[in-house]
Amino acid sequence: MEKENKPLVINPFVLIFCVVFICGLLIFVITPGALVDGVYTTLPKNELNFNNLFNIFRAIPYGIKDSANIVILILVVGGALEIYKKTGAIDNGIAALVHKFGQSSQTMLLVVLITVFSAIGGFLGWIEVLIPFIPLVIAVVLALDYDSITAVAVCIVGTMGGFIAGPTNLYTVGVCNGILQKMGILPEGGDVFVGLGFRVIIWVVITAVSILYILFYATKTRKDPSKSLVADIDVSDIRLDTSNAAAVKLSSSQTLVLLTILGAMVLTIIGMKYGINGVKWAIDDISAVFFLSGIIAGIIGKMSGSEIADAFITGAKGSISGAMIVGVARGVYWVLNAGNVNATIIYRATELLKGTSPLIAAMGIVIIVTFINGLIPSGSGKGALLTPILVPIGINLGLTPQATVLAYQFGDGITNMFWFSYGTLLIFLNYGKVPINRWYKFFLPLMAIFFIIAFIFLAIAVNIGF
Repeated sequence: MEKENKPLVINPFVLIFCVVFICGLLIFVITPGALVDGVYTTLPKNELNFNNLFNIFRAIPYGIKDSANIVILILVVGGALEIYKKTGAIDNGIAALVHKFGQSSQTMLLVVLITVFSAIGGFLGWIEVLIPFIPLVIAVVLALDYDSITAVAVCIVGTMGGFIAGPTNLYTVGVCNGILQKMGILPEGGDVFVGLGFRVIIWVVITAVSILYILFYATKTRKDPSKSLVADIDVSDIRLDTSNAAAVKLSSSQTLVLLTILGAMVLTIIGMKYGINGVKWAIDDISAVFFLSGIIAGIIGKMSGSEIADAFITGAKGSISGAMIVGVARGVYWVLNAGNVNATIIYRATELLKGTSPLIAAMGIVIIVTFINGLIPSGSGKGALLTPILVPIGINLGLTPQATVLAYQFGDGITNMFWFSYGTLLIFLNYGKVPINRWYKFFLPLMAIFFIIAFIFLAIAVNIGF
């Protein structure tokens, strides 16, 4: 009897822990160092002892602790979503949406969703903030008979693709140019969004390419589901039955629940962008908003206090796997940082740029930041560490400060959609039940296209003195 070949599904926890383990051993090989305002100093080598080895296992709880706000957000959102579902508002709301768009406007809906996500990622710089909305968007795309790769691509490529150009992204452009102001390279107190027009052009190009790439795959697999990269994966538990969408009627209470969800989204945007009563909101405030909206939705849905609590706990239980992924992924950064080798990796990598031409230097920055992004996923964190080093090197090699910042953006942004050490990417994939190896089959050609676009725009930037 011939042995059945089962499709390879890589468990993200195993994958990430293997990386944590390897990084935990690297701290005994790489010379530790400190990096302050671009100045690097070496530190004593890490001793091979039990305490330092035990950091491999400390990395998991400390990684969860360091990303606690995201972990809490995921659990709270999972709980709130279960309450919304218990009221019937989610299922009926999506069915009504499918009835409206499902027959003739599926493509237009995908274009709108990708564009909106790209604008949020590019102009607001939000990725983690969108976690509460991802399960709903995935459910809508699946209900339109697209596969789960398409569903997660709308969210991942849309948001993180827009983040690449980041015309007014505070977390990359804002941080880097803010540091340049402190260094005296840019005027103190001036606009941190220098070069806005050029970055908007890049955003338009990246968004258009993202739309075309996703639509090509989505149309092909919708016509022939056997061509789907996830055809063998059961998503029946997250796909809604909308066969009777035309007959679905939203009750007044379900409409109010949907308005409650919308209200939570609007409050999130206002709080994060402008602040409320003079206080700018952060991740924990978003968790609080969705916790409150879940309670209100339960009350509107005529659920008892116990039913609301039970639904919340059930939803949170179902989100534990995704929440833990974020914490474990953070452990990669923690174990390297505990061994003081992050600074050495950054410093040694940037030393490779010296003596190159302006364009080669710009391309080199993209490649270096690409690899460092796997160790330090935070765009603002990398920007704070790298800007004081990269910009002076770039200036000495004939690059303008903004060309250097642009190269940094490309290196940081493109591989947000690739590195499995970036917990938010894994969360998005987890919501759509997409194994990371299947995601790579879909995304790697697009990543190559993004790098080509990046190098073309860097060549333009160098030639026009951007």
